[in-house]
Amino acid sequence: MIHTKTRTGWIIYRSYDIPRNRTFIDLLKKAATDHHITLSVVSYEDIIVKLGKRGVNPFVPIDGARPDFVMNRSISPWLNEVCETMGIPCFNSAYVSRVANDKRLAYATMAQLGVNMLESHALTITSALDNAILDPFILKDPLGRGGTGVMMVEPNESQHAIRSALPEDLIHQPVGGQKGKDVRVYVVGNEIVATVLRRSQTDFRANISQGGASSLYELSEPQRETVQSIINAIQLDYVGLDFLLTEDDELLFNEMEDAVGSRSLYMCSDINIAAILMEYLDWKLYHLLDL
Repeated sequence: MIHTKTRTGWIIYRSYDIPRNRTFIDLLKKAATDHHITLSVVSYEDIIVKLGKRGVNPFVPIDGARPDFVMNRSISPWLNEVCETMGIPCFNSAYVSRVANDKRLAYATMAQLGVNMLESHALTITSALDNAILDPFILKDPLGRGGTGVMMVEPNESQHAIRSALPEDLIHQPVGGQKGKDVRVYVVGNEIVATVLRRSQTDFRANISQGGASSLYELSEPQRETVQSIINAIQLDYVGLDFLLTEDDELLFNEMEDAVGSRSLYMCSDINIAAILMEYLDWKLYHLLDL
């Protein structure tokens, strides 16, 4: 533990996400006290940001106090960007939040790094349906999370049903990877903390929120090299890197989770990732603010 003055931090959630994340929030707050950090839960809907005035607290109301740092888990990259322009450290960074929360940017970034993935196209729903092939394919909301906004389209699928279920802007991919399986790599401070295999017996998606189960997973050396190629290129404070598995167990990048959930890890291990995260944030804040 790095002994410093007491810091104040905000962990920001959408109000409807706070109850279902209460266990993780409580673990973070408990771990924060061990590092002289007072962590407050703030609802995104309660935040008013004062823009255009220098030298004043940008956040109104919320006690009238400027936080020393922000953990933004509200899926609002603009807020990360505003915090950084005002000199408030934000975790994850604005860059990571922007890339992770838009699959189009995530896939483009991974392609530049040479990370394998399914062939992916960003397009409109009209273009996707006008050029549909006679095989099942996947359509994804590029801004979706937790397995939502993902649809496997069969050749005779009703276009009305597709248009009703999905937004205008989409990602098109072929069906690929082992059905109902994926691998999530938890990363804190550019270090691999743990990896879980998520699987579903009933759905092509393996997300825990969609009814999947999880178990700890040991990365092979080639798999670890794939993950390391991402970590070496991008500063990641706390993310989940999700991969599909080929039939030969090679990793195919699928998603980067900015506000990554930890339920799949707690379900299958006693790893306290909240404590690991707060220890890392204490170290990083010391180097950002005290040196």
